[in-house]
Amino acid sequence: MRIVGGKIELRVSKIPWPFPDSVHAVTVWPLIFYEPQVWDDPCLQAHERYHWVDQVRWLVVPWFVAYLVLRIFYGGGREHPLEREGYRREDACR
Repeated sequence: MRIVGGKIELRVSKIPWPFPDSVHAVTVWPLIFYEPQVWDDPCLQAHERYHWVDQVRWLVVPWFVAYLVLRIFYGGGREHPLEREGYRREDACR
């Protein structure tokens, strides 16, 4: 466990269902979860820490509702409107 700027980050052996196997880190405010192989990845940290702030900005529950509704149309990857900025920050870091 680590705390960075008030964000609580936890290392877990595997991100659980309902997340697909391709997901290795996830933010569910107030926590950020990372699998061991990405725990020290500063670029993925930038991505997840952006989601943490974005979820606060949206007051958490509306963010998750919007995410799930938009996932129907965009899937859960780079094209999802609530993922774009996270991926932009992650890519800028690399």
